[in-house]
Amino acid sequence: MKPLSDEHRSLWIICSMGTLSGLVLLDETVLGVAIPSIQTDLGLSHGTTHWIVNAYFLTLTCLAALGGKCVDLFGLRPVLITGGTVFALASLLAGLAESGPMLIAMRALQGGGAALLFALSQAGANMAFPPEKRGLGIGIYAAIATTSLAIGPLIGGVITHYVSWNWVFWLNIPIVALAGAIAYSVWKEPDHPPEKTGLDWVGGLLMLIGLCGLVFALMEGSSLGWLNIIVLASAAAGLFGLFLFDRFELRQRNPLIDVHLFRVPAFTSACFVFMCCQYVMIVMAVFLPIFLQSEMGYTAAQAGLAVVLAVVPIPLISAQVGRLADKIGSRPIVITGTVLGALATVCLAVLMPLKSYWLFAGALVPWGIAMVCIAGPSRRIAVNSAPANEQGQLSGTVVTIRLLGSTIGVAASSAMLTAGFSIPFVFGVCAALLVAAFATAMFLLSEAPEQPREPGAA
Repeated sequence: MKPLSDEHRSLWIICSMGTLSGLVLLDETVLGVAIPSIQTDLGLSHGTTHWIVNAYFLTLTCLAALGGKCVDLFGLRPVLITGGTVFALASLLAGLAESGPMLIAMRALQGGGAALLFALSQAGANMAFPPEKRGLGIGIYAAIATTSLAIGPLIGGVITHYVSWNWVFWLNIPIVALAGAIAYSVWKEPDHPPEKTGLDWVGGLLMLIGLCGLVFALMEGSSLGWLNIIVLASAAAGLFGLFLFDRFELRQRNPLIDVHLFRVPAFTSACFVFMCCQYVMIVMAVFLPIFLQSEMGYTAAQAGLAVVLAVVPIPLISAQVGRLADKIGSRPIVITGTVLGALATVCLAVLMPLKSYWLFAGALVPWGIAMVCIAGPSRRIAVNSAPANEQGQLSGTVVTIRLLGSTIGVAASSAMLTAGFSIPFVFGVCAALLVAAFATAMFLLSEAPEQPREPGAA
């Protein structure tokens, strides 16, 4: 059998990594339209169904950075086997669950497996192509992964309507098995793997305390009240934990996360733009289907199908945008994307109250183009800010930032709705956030980042 060329190997790696990442993203949005059926079948309260969604977000967000470090320490294949097995087993048991607590527990376990899969898929995608072709690789990867995020409501609606909600979980098993097998067979270890060091357990504990406290407060603030003592205490503990984590990691020779990266302007500005993009994308994926069902009378399947226009540009132009970023740089593309995205989102916010899908549908395609121009190129700048032997922990850091953007997007938007604001108002806030991203890209984003210092350097 003829061996794979490096080019073909890179493509297979990118496609398998994009599929694994897409599966993780799919599970963020696929469940929303299935929740009413699950609630009815299992006789669950609103609070219980709330945590069926949030348990996955919580463990995924809090363990992503740890998963990235595991890739650096143990290599991609062991993390792939562990993460894939945990994710598949949790998906199987979630589909078999006959009670709310069982389903919540399996969703939390599923999030733990997803944290490993997400971190390794981003690290693998980063390392599949050399830096001068990384934009193309990230573009292909983003086309596969982000499409899965956006079509989650459609898939969830169709499966729930025509089969049963159980298959929303069981669908994960053959996909993770196939993509994992391909990734395992074609992966080639880097010529200069990172030095094997011990895991920073103290740093990991501080990070978990910080992220769990902060994410829990964001998730529960809208339901318990933002001035509730539990929410305030959780937020305070989270912020203090992250402060201690930063101070501790600055002094470590082999930190869990190289926090010096956050002192690099190119990295921090790129991460802010990337996080804004994820905030806006999760609002589109979650709250536009809700608007279509609650305000316009669409069924779950119809609402999922209606969002497809926003997804269409992602697989069509992501690779081309990535190739263009390799050629002319990421900054001009990000600036263009933030302007286009802000304009398209303003159109959505203004036209949605008229409750005519065909009036605001014309803004969905430009919106999708804008997200492609923001997400991949901004991540490319962040990735190029770190050396090759830190790509694992870098991927975990970027994943955590992305998930915080999504978590804040869901929490802030839910809080606005609870306070009596409308979904069009929520989209108006998204437009303002994209304006902030534009200002950051215009005045702070740099294509020639300062080289980050070595971990533990004074």
